[in-house]
Amino acid sequence: MPVWPGTAMPHAGPHAAPPALRAEAEAEIESTAGLILTASMPPPAEIMEASAAELRRFINEWAPWIKGTARESLPVEDPRRVAAERAADEATYRARCTGPGDGLESAFSYCRSLALITRELLAHRRRLGLTGADPAACVRVTARALICRPSPTRDEEQDVLMVSPAHPGVPGTNFRLPGGPAVAGEPTWEAMARTVREETGLAVRPARLLATDWVRGDGSGAGITFVYAVAALGDEISVRLPERPGLAGYAWVPADGLDERCSPHQARRVRAALGAARGGGGAPAELRLGSPAYAVAA
Repeated sequence: MPVWPGTAMPHAGPHAAPPALRAEAEAEIESTAGLILTASMPPPAEIMEASAAELRRFINEWAPWIKGTARESLPVEDPRRVAAERAADEATYRARCTGPGDGLESAFSYCRSLALITRELLAHRRRLGLTGADPAACVRVTARALICRPSPTRDEEQDVLMVSPAHPGVPGTNFRLPGGPAVAGEPTWEAMARTVREETGLAVRPARLLATDWVRGDGSGAGITFVYAVAALGDEISVRLPERPGLAGYAWVPADGLDERCSPHQARRVRAALGAARGGGGAPAELRLGSPAYAVAA
């Protein structure tokens, strides 16, 4: 089964160097669009602002590539070329030349228009053969870090650093460990250090692998997450979130507060990693959706 941390792109003349769109990044864009399009009423303003920013970023990076590839790879009168060019032009106009008016409803309408055209652009990517493999046959690779500090209120207890994405889910209840997807050819321990720094500003060094967690496959493919312990960071740990609106916040979460702050799967994953960290230098925990993998298999 192929590992797909990145997306392979065909040669397309002067447009042969598009921005990378990893499988997990594409899933996040799909999730952002779905969050807005399935909402029956305007989400909170900060959710719409973050979502609109992500959708505009995708459009500005990919609309020129889609238009150029359609022109260079399809005949002038091919309906796929006509549709792709039209969608790319409309997307570019919405992202660069228009914006929300005053009020929550206007912002919601604008955000929905970005989500609709983003879905259309994603469909054109697939029709133009820009995906490198069948997503259902691929494995997304993600690396995250277990970063702990002594609890300020409970003796001999530790709190875990977790971040809250602006989407999907409700910020404040969707916390996860910091980190992100590996890029093509990147070792998972290096991906962990890179993405943790991107999300928190912390320069961390991997100490050892604590857990691997397999996530079930669906229409967008399966995934495996590697959770690492990191070398000691000292007494003062200063977290700095990125300027881009991908994260809504961070928190130091006690072990007994995980169920209130994150999904059951994420809570199980963190507890398993904490258990492996307390166990010293033993073998890493092998998980499936946060539960012991072999018990699930049996």
